[in-house]
Amino acid sequence: MRQTNVRQSMLRQTMLRQTTLRQTMMRYTMTAGLAATIGVAGSAAYFSPWFWRRYRMNRIRRELAKNRVLALTYDDGPSDGLTPQILDLLQRHNARGTFFMLGRSAQRHPQIADRVVEEGHDIGCHSDQHLNAWKALPWEAVADIDAGYERLSPWIQPDAMFRPPYGKMTLPTYLSIRRRGAPVWWWTIDSGDTRDVLPSPSQVAERLRKDGGGIVLMHDLDRTQQRNDFVLELTAALLNVAKRESFKVMTLREMCQ
Repeated sequence: MRQTNVRQSMLRQTMLRQTTLRQTMMRYTMTAGLAATIGVAGSAAYFSPWFWRRYRMNRIRRELAKNRVLALTYDDGPSDGLTPQILDLLQRHNARGTFFMLGRSAQRHPQIADRVVEEGHDIGCHSDQHLNAWKALPWEAVADIDAGYERLSPWIQPDAMFRPPYGKMTLPTYLSIRRRGAPVWWWTIDSGDTRDVLPSPSQVAERLRKDGGGIVLMHDLDRTQQRNDFVLELTAALLNVAKRESFKVMTLREMCQ
């Protein structure tokens, strides 16, 4: 009789331990699932400007084709080598472009920034040190944007247009720009001037023709002679397409008016 009671007690204890283990595992699974859900939701919110970019640029792409508009844009300058050559070329074609400058570069070449303004082109902010918001700490990326506006203040207003470095924004940088009331501009055609293997200018120009217009991304920082020549040749090719196809060549600010 005593052995039977002992066995029953041991059985009850085993069942109790198993029940406790199952409950613990269920709580752990629910906690892990909740944490994963929060993590995914948090990541989606943090990188949510990517979805806004797609929506905004798809709408703008349709407007560009409808109105047959070409916007020439140049990032990462000004430089004392390539930027003046671009300005000379635009002047010969009686065309204007939009220059998204780095604060550090404008401070290094203020006379070039002055000339951009004097000749009727637009200037936008491209940050100061060109930090990638997807890789930098949130406060560092926001501080880089603020520093860019500060160092570009001789040429732009606090709510001047903005183009994010590498085209990347996060929720903190998006909110920083929204507080300024600054419009954000990306591009619809990448010139490919940063790729390891450069495309031919005619390929990019043909893309413009097929799209019926576009915002073309180029860079006016000084690099190799080959890349500098590519940007100049492409600019000329795009302007020739615009002339043949009767596109309007406009700055981004003019597009908003």
